[in-house]
Amino acid sequence: MDLTYSFMIPILEYFEQLTDSYGWALVSLTILVRILLWPLVAKQTESMQRMSQLSPMMKKLKERYEKDPELYQRKTMEFMMKNRVNPMSSCLPLLIQLPIFIALFATFSGPPFGDKPVDAHVKVVKEATASREVTRETSGSAIPYVGGDGKVAKVAIFPGDLKVPVGDSVEFGGRAVEGELSDDFKPSWEIHKDNQKVTDNAVAEIDDRGHAVFHKDGEYKVVAIIHGIAKDEKFGFINGLGKIAIGKDLLKQENFDAILLILGFGFTMWLSQKLSVTTPKAKPGEPIDEQQRVQQDVMKVMPLALTGTFVFIPLPVGVLVYMVLSNIIQSGQTWLLMRRPVPPLIDVMDDDGGDIIIDATDPGKKPPGLPDDRSGNGKEPGSKINIKKGSSEDRDPQGVSSKRRNKKKKK
Repeated sequence: MDLTYSFMIPILEYFEQLTDSYGWALVSLTILVRILLWPLVAKQTESMQRMSQLSPMMKKLKERYEKDPELYQRKTMEFMMKNRVNPMSSCLPLLIQLPIFIALFATFSGPPFGDKPVDAHVKVVKEATASREVTRETSGSAIPYVGGDGKVAKVAIFPGDLKVPVGDSVEFGGRAVEGELSDDFKPSWEIHKDNQKVTDNAVAEIDDRGHAVFHKDGEYKVVAIIHGIAKDEKFGFINGLGKIAIGKDLLKQENFDAILLILGFGFTMWLSQKLSVTTPKAKPGEPIDEQQRVQQDVMKVMPLALTGTFVFIPLPVGVLVYMVLSNIIQSGQTWLLMRRPVPPLIDVMDDDGGDIIIDATDPGKKPPGLPDDRSGNGKEPGSKINIKKGSSEDRDPQGVSSKRRNKKKKK
């Protein structure tokens, strides 16, 4: 809530003043957020690239050392450390982005794009001798409010929680606990009991100025509905940025814009995933790797599952606009990042300790400058071999040195 009030809404209002449109302000805010998230996207994309490279190399490690589990574990850890690969690093950017996503959702789900309720609890008692008792000066919750003149405030109801006798009347009103209320501030008032709106004036009643009278005892909630000034604003083919439509209501003609946005979200999510998931090509006759298969299945199922979910989740159209536009921008960012050359991996299967840098996109490909007999010393131009100890000369096809072969013969 604080991130929404102190960061998202002020920037949104700034762009609205520049463009005179909450639609373009929403677009500008989305672009700004994606720019701020660029370093995280770059880190996440790089991590995903590295993880996609691991599959063929991990398979080779397993085949090479499957008879020695202890050596296999050591080589795996060595491989991860030398290549600076952390399986959890791709999740970290998502966790960092989570508070931003929550703040954006709160921004688009309330003023200025939608209505938001704030309530106070009232206990009505029968005792004729009871007097009014205010247990809380203002309501426990306060929500952001944006006025037509651009003023931003946090609004609460006063009085807040209180106890009154039957037949007593109370004047409720809105109060800014932070910021300043606009002159056009005018909430709608309702009284709820047992989680339902009270429509019988013989039980309780409240007018449009917040004057309430309670005729029967019980527990009540006085609800002030704070209206979003941009709720019905049109933008392009969208006929209401704060509109909410789910289920069968999506089939109505006035809600076709919401359907297009939901479908657009599914397509742009699929496109973003397709660009970010790199799958090495399998050789003819070689079975597909399990990790690759899982990635492909997730890429197919996840967009469909989320798209179907949004048919039944009441999201304001403004939220859908942000998600679609954000996916489009992220797809462009991913496309640019994926065009960068992939750093080579360091092979740890050299038993004499030599670190052989290989092309991870094609593990069977020999690095430039490396002869077929692997007799390079790492000092020749274009060579990608870095020998830390021992010598790479006189090796058999499995990469075992002559020293190790001699030791085995003696044994």
